[in-house]
Amino acid sequence: MSAKESETLFKLVRDQYGDRLSPEELEEVKKGVERITETAKALREVKLENWDEPFSIFKPFSKGE
Repeated sequence: MSAKESETLFKLVRDQYGDRLSPEELEEVKKGVERITETAKALREVKLENWDEPFSIFKPFSKGE
C-alpha cells in the first residue's frame, strides 16, 4: 500500500472514532495503521502458487499433556 492508502485508511478510523481519542492516541493509531499497511504490502509481495501449502508445525503427543 502506498502512503496515500495508509492516509485514507487512517482517515476512515479518525472519522469514525476520532471524537473518542486524544491527539496522542490518534497519533498512535496512525502509526499502527502505517505498520499494518507496510505488513500487508510485504505479504502481497510473497508469490504463492496453487500447490503451495500452509506451513505446518509437527508437535508430537506427550503423555504429560
